[in-house]
Amino acid sequence: MKRECPSLLAALTVGVLVNVLLRSQSAYWPRVGAMTALFCAPLLAMIGGLFAKAWHCGPSPVIRLSFALLLFYTSALEVLHFWNLAQRLYPGTLSLTVVCLTLLLPLVYLRRVSAISQTAHVVLCLLILATAFMLLTILPRLHITNLQNQPLQISDYVTAAKEQMILYPEYLLPALWPQRDQKRRHPLLRLSLLALLFDVAIHFVLELFYGAALSMRMDPLHAVARCGALSVFNRLESLQMILWVMAITIKLALYLYGICLLLDQKQTGNTAVPLRVFPLYAGGLLVLCALLRKSDMEVAMQIRNLLTWGFAWFVGMGGAATWLCQKVKPCS
Repeated sequence: MKRECPSLLAALTVGVLVNVLLRSQSAYWPRVGAMTALFCAPLLAMIGGLFAKAWHCGPSPVIRLSFALLLFYTSALEVLHFWNLAQRLYPGTLSLTVVCLTLLLPLVYLRRVSAISQTAHVVLCLLILATAFMLLTILPRLHITNLQNQPLQISDYVTAAKEQMILYPEYLLPALWPQRDQKRRHPLLRLSLLALLFDVAIHFVLELFYGAALSMRMDPLHAVARCGALSVFNRLESLQMILWVMAITIKLALYLYGICLLLDQKQTGNTAVPLRVFPLYAGGLLVLCALLRKSDMEVAMQIRNLLTWGFAWFVGMGGAATWLCQKVKPCS
């Protein structure tokens, strides 16, 4: 059963962790984030669980199409976000077309759920090792005296909670998967806790490195990595780039698999994406990325978050109404 329907939890974990690693700017102070994470992580898990229960009530074709469009739009934003980061770190080296093809071509191999799961476990281990190696290189530059002790304001908590309450599609996608691996308990809670605690830990390292200047730095994590005490790190930048590509490709593979499940209801239990779908997905993504290439990514990401929250709320209300109708009918 595990071979036929492998777990995608590792792929979802890679999806939420890479959002932290590719962040363009630090958003909050870690001691505030540690407090708000205790509230935000269970809330995100609860939203994902309620969405799954509402989804199993039977969404309409319009709702399924809307979710597919949201995943497709998110795919384009992920590609553009990575391209903008590459442009800032390596100016003039990578064109949008090259980035798109680099991210999309591995999807031919990642058509099967088993391939996504196996690759995600490898990438997850590599992400952990790369993060640990980065910490080793910057260890001499981390100073306890850089920790800030200014009084916390309400606005600090609001900023941290707002940043942590980003509803990524990874929290909604498990509602689409075929029922499997029933022994796992609270996977969404573990996913959200891991994502937010990892986020807070990265912010803590950045505060130890930058001190009060943390909030003013653009791409702080990558600037820190380049300042490593071990000179060998600078020689591994190409490997770091490959790791980012692999992580984002796994995100795109998850979104493509979700889109196929949404648009082909008869193949709900299928564990592979038909090869004929790949040219349509890749071609459409190239066109959409070309149309959105001059967009402000921060604004686009905020719009995506609002759309995801609105969609989750709409599906939740529809599921609650369906459940209510099912309870009222027997009584009448």
